[in-house]
This record gives sequence, C-alpha cells and structure tokens, in this order.
Amino acid sequence: MDSAFRVSLITPTYNERHNIALLAEEIFEVIDREADIDLELIVVDDNSPDGTGEAAEELVEKYPVKVVHRAGKLGLGSAVMAGFGESDRAYLGVIDADLSHDPSELPKLIYSLREYDITIGSRFAEDSKVEKWAWHRKMISLVGVGMARLLTGVEDPLAGDFFLHRAVLGEMELTSGGYKILLEILTKGHYDSHLSVPIIFRNRQFSTSKLNWREHTLFLKQIACFSLYRLAGRGRRGRRKGK
Repeated sequence: MDSAFRVSLITPTYNERHNIALLAEEIFEVIDREADIDLELIVVDDNSPDGTGEAAEELVEKYPVKVVHRAGKLGLGSAVMAGFGESDRAYLGVIDADLSHDPSELPKLIYSLREYDITIGSRFAEDSKVEKWAWHRKMISLVGVGMARLLTGVEDPLAGDFFLHRAVLGEMELTSGGYKILLEILTKGHYDSHLSVPIIFRNRQFSTSKLNWREHTLFLKQIACFSLYRLAGRGRRGRRKGK
C-alpha cells in the first residue's frame, strides 16, 4: 500500500440518516476491489435532527470512516472545508450523501489524478446517464451550469462529485457558504488540467433536496464575486511544482 492513492473523501450531511450507511457500503464495495486506493470517508454532519451523526458513528467499526460533528446547520460549502481540514492526505474528494452519484466511477476519478490536477464526475458528459431528472431541476441546473461554464470553461463546474490534489488548494481561503464549493476551487485554485468523467446521476432515494431560493440567490452572488475576482486578474493559477 506504500504506493497507493491515499484519499480522503468528504461527504457533508444533514438529515441523511437513511442514506449514509448505504453510501458507505456502496463506496467501499467498489474501493475494496482496488488495491492501489487507500480511501477514508469523512462524514461532516451539521447536527442533523434525524440522527445522521449517530448513524455515521456506527460505521466507524466497519469501515475507515471519520465523523465530524458540527454544532448546527452551517452549510455544505463550509462542511467540505471542515472535512478538508480533518485530512492530512495528498488527495481529496467530495461526494454528495444523497446517493445521487453512483460510486462505480470513483476508481477512474481517482486514478486519473496521475495525469490531471482535478477530476470531475460530470452530469453532462456525452456518455453520462441521468435518471428521472425532474424538468424543473434540470432547467435550474442547466441555467446555473451555463453561467458557471462561462466563468470556468469546465463542463460541469457545479458537480457534487470531484477529486483533486491538495496542492490545488494551495493556501487560498475558501469562502463559499453555499453548496458550490467546486466553482470557487475552479476559480481560485492552482491547477493546469482537469478531466470530466461520465457518471450515472441517480434520483435521490430517501432525502429531499437542500436547495432553496436562498441558496440560488447566494449562488448568483458567488457568480458575481468570482467574475470580479477573474476580472481583477486573480483567477486560476498553475499548480505549484513539487506539490
């Protein structure tokens, strides 16, 4: 295992009690077949009233899982940042907890870090499959993704399933309070290359969407701020050598 990819995969949770055990089971069923991947799952729970944090703790004896308990509902973006802070590994990843991302593509996303700085599970790749996507959710996603594409040039810059070299983050301060932390990383990060990987995007099974008009408004503010960031010449920079 000395040459293995040592990866921390972060999953933020809020009221995902019925999903978290299934997610861990699916992830490690795939990863346990990969001798060159040493993956830990870091669950960051925002004091879910349905007992998600306690359900996650029950997984610690069975899988390489860490659980971070936060005092309240502080948001997906800050949960991802908290998970990054709990890891000392060179490779980091993020996956939504609602079972919408099929873990079968995790090995490809991870192994592709040999050649790319960031790998993204894209809902919009030619060979991607989206199951039972309600028309209003699809329209909202297409509008948001279209705006973010203009800023980043990335196929699915709002994806909830991605991996990166820790060096991509550098010492930058992530400020996203909303749910689109990948967009901020793509705007501010140190990277030269990225890869979009086709995925199966599934309909969530037990939980409900956390998105609301407050989150959509916050996203528009983020787009404006990141656009100004780029206009000021402070956008994407190449990955630091030797990192």
